[in-house]
Amino acid sequence: MTVVVCVYTERRWPQIVRAVDSVLAQDVPAAQVVVVVDHNPALLERVRAAFPALTVTPSAGPRGLSAARNTGLARATGEIVAFLDDDAEAEPDWLARLLPHYQDERVLAVGGHAVPAWEEDRPRWLPPEFDWVVGCSFTGQPTEVAAVRNVIGCNMSFRRSVLERTAGFDPALGRVGRTPVGCEETELCIRVQQLEPDGMVLYEPAARVRHRVTVDRTTWRYFRQRCFSEGRSKAVVARLVGSDAGLATERTYTRRTLPAGVRRGLRQVRAGDRAGLLRSGAIVAGLLVTAAGYVSAQALRASQAVSEPGPRRPTGPAPIRVLAVELTEGVPDVPDTGGPDGTRYGAAQVLVRLHGQPLGLVDVALPAGGLAAPALTAAIRARFAAAIDAHLRHDGLPPLDRLDPGPFGEGGGSGEALVTEAAAPAGARACFSRRPATEGSPFVSVVVPTCGRTPLFESALDSLAALDYPHYEIVVVDNAPQVTGTARIVAGRAADDPRFRYTSEPRPGVAHARNRGLAEARGGIVAFADDDVILDRAWLRHLVDGFTDDEVAGVTGQVLARELDTPSQIWLEQYGGYGKGCQRRRFDRAGSATLEAGGTHRVDLPPSSLHPYLPGSYGSGANMAFRTDALRRLGGFDPRLRSGEDIDVLLRTVLAGHALAYEPGAIVWHTHRRELRALRRTMYLYGVGLGAVLTKCLTSDPTTRRDLLRRLPRGVAYALRPGSAKNDRKQRDYPASLTALELCGLALGPAYYAAAAAARSGRSRT
Repeated sequence: MTVVVCVYTERRWPQIVRAVDSVLAQDVPAAQVVVVVDHNPALLERVRAAFPALTVTPSAGPRGLSAARNTGLARATGEIVAFLDDDAEAEPDWLARLLPHYQDERVLAVGGHAVPAWEEDRPRWLPPEFDWVVGCSFTGQPTEVAAVRNVIGCNMSFRRSVLERTAGFDPALGRVGRTPVGCEETELCIRVQQLEPDGMVLYEPAARVRHRVTVDRTTWRYFRQRCFSEGRSKAVVARLVGSDAGLATERTYTRRTLPAGVRRGLRQVRAGDRAGLLRSGAIVAGLLVTAAGYVSAQALRASQAVSEPGPRRPTGPAPIRVLAVELTEGVPDVPDTGGPDGTRYGAAQVLVRLHGQPLGLVDVALPAGGLAAPALTAAIRARFAAAIDAHLRHDGLPPLDRLDPGPFGEGGGSGEALVTEAAAPAGARACFSRRPATEGSPFVSVVVPTCGRTPLFESALDSLAALDYPHYEIVVVDNAPQVTGTARIVAGRAADDPRFRYTSEPRPGVAHARNRGLAEARGGIVAFADDDVILDRAWLRHLVDGFTDDEVAGVTGQVLARELDTPSQIWLEQYGGYGKGCQRRRFDRAGSATLEAGGTHRVDLPPSSLHPYLPGSYGSGANMAFRTDALRRLGGFDPRLRSGEDIDVLLRTVLAGHALAYEPGAIVWHTHRRELRALRRTMYLYGVGLGAVLTKCLTSDPTTRRDLLRRLPRGVAYALRPGSAKNDRKQRDYPASLTALELCGLALGPAYYAAAAAARSGRSRT
């Protein structure tokens, strides 16, 4: 037997000494002990001086644990080579437990059990299923001697002859310095068994080592990094040895071990151990972060595979022209010119409206030279003929097929009306979507939080001042009062328009800013708009129309893209954008209803559905309104949420027994971030927000917790499955890295929420 110990830093000197001493104190002594020093000349001399009788050698390969182990293998003389980490101590009978198994010639490798030796107390949130994160054995491994796919890196041994035939560890895998990556022993064990199909890799739990776990490895940050790196490493292993061999054990672990761990944590909560919920959450978070790492590595590999040298081509989808068409005013030609940087638009996204009411979006390709009005008219007819007829019948007007289409039937030019009211009978009703707000309309406070950083701020204020609603005020909440520009802009407008009011909120965060606006609001209804949107003139009127009865506590509106000029803007729309369609809807805890001109269609959803825990379906914080007293009773917006405070308040509204209405006629136009870097941050924060909101639900109420946990497996599938309603709009060019970042944020949302809640609790006690 040869024992190899690889070392790399003098910071671990006391641990190195204990590791080597534990090898020298074995009941069955090793014939040879090799200490490999990884590119550290000073440490090399120190080890040689301390252990002159041992074989001490510098690593002969590139930096990293795999190359160092290969160097130890090259210097080994024993038939069996065992590896011990430099921060582990072997029990005295370690080698005595490993060696007897090699009497069976089919045994290729034997690994043992690694017990965590905590520098401080074990974190209460860390589930034993994830002790592999700190390099130790974990729940789910055999409790008796058994054949396994792979051994654990800090406690393993191999037949030297087998390692020599496989060329040892792959330097593309394994830890380099403090970078928390791994899987080199997994890939090697798979290769070994592929070379010797009749051979076995055994796990001997009685061969134990104590693996030191320092404080820096007990943080959420390290947990996240290690899980993400493990996912990336698994992707490399799957590429090298095939996904069937590379992921077989992980599939079983995911299907059986992790769900059992979640259930155990919840049982512990019922037994009085509140940390059980944290451990269950950590299991879900660890799984999602590991999956995100795997997806990101696969995406990177795919992008490298297609990035062969050749003619430089634009990356991402072609720009899309955005426009709105009011059918009573005419359908225009759509040119393809004027795209960003002189490019042509490849398609158009057209909002189709009738009497101001949106019917929906139609997407059309733009041929060279653009799309003529008759062609766009035909596309609108094909898509919305039934909706147009229903709207006209409700107004007492003839249906579309009885209206004179005008010159379009003869190839006429742009600007001609597809729908006219020339044939309207004398008793036709005024369209509900065009009825003006009356003097008796409720007074509304419109709250606009701002940090003074958006160049669209003044344009947003212009559109607010131009609303066709008679009774409202505009409360601008300055969330960066140290920057004087916002106060100056609002003061200038307030001098000419008393509807403008200025207030400040020095505590950073949109939740604090919105709560300040809520406290300042004088209206019976408080509406919220972001500082980077342009509001349709009828926006506020439609929001107020959504409060049809006392049960409706909140109304959301439609958020549409103002431009789709860059790939990032288009990908955000593929993700789902902010718009929720052009169908009026009403939500409550039991289900939803679609509100149509001819009546209401009610849908009570089964308990197996994800409703009501899909708060993103209710609307967006950039366009929402509430009854002021109802929102105050709900406690306003939760400052503990780094993001997602809007979907949290929408969800709480429904869970509290109120109804929410979605009014697509309340339109705001949003300028999506043009840069990919900004979109990446947005996707990450979306995930963080949803993860934090769901964590809040799990911790706030036992009934809600049970209800939500029943739906958790279905929710995970909804988030991950490509064909789910969440993901089916994503095109082939949608970057997998964006999905990975969203999943990372979702997995880390519980940690962000727990940290914010703890900080807030500490401030409250102070």
